[in-house]
Amino acid sequence: MVQEIKHNWFRRHWILSIIIGLIVIGMISAIFNPSSSNTSNNSPSDNTGIKATQEEAKTYSLGESIQAGDFTWKITKSSTATEIGEDLGGTFFGEKADGIFIILDVEVTNTGNSAQYLMDSYLKLVDDQGREFSPDSTAAFYIKPSGSALMFEQVNPGIVKKGKIVFDVPTDLKVADIRISSDLISSSFYNVKLMI
Repeated sequence: MVQEIKHNWFRRHWILSIIIGLIVIGMISAIFNPSSSNTSNNSPSDNTGIKATQEEAKTYSLGESIQAGDFTWKITKSSTATEIGEDLGGTFFGEKADGIFIILDVEVTNTGNSAQYLMDSYLKLVDDQGREFSPDSTAAFYIKPSGSALMFEQVNPGIVKKGKIVFDVPTDLKVADIRISSDLISSSFYNVKLMI
């Protein structure tokens, strides 16, 4: 009898723990997935009286300055490569693309009043099929000159960082947007049109 009571108590708490865990995972996913939460409370109503759910992001061109949160971004150039690294004594040290590497030259300025963490994960590449690509930090590590990859660092106010961000994409990709988030939990994002 005591054994059965203990078993039922354990089972109830185990099920409750799973339910709470799923709720927490769902909340975290909603917070950190800007593509599923880019709605605006001030969006206009359509002719049915229902508020529009998608906020239209402004599209920029290469070289234009984009204020996103406490950072001003400028994508100055894009190039492609099939491999990043160097051959030393007949041995290749670097990364070969599964598709093709798109390498972005960027300038980022901290326009805020305090030090901010700059991460390459603020950028995503979205193709014309809606597929979303994250930066390839491993390949960026081998970019020359050494240390020019922008991955993760603290930037003080007024400081301009110049560097490169790498994406590994399919070889048939021709048109894409670079989506810049203002931070990891915000629904605000900005698009830069990219022709490959």
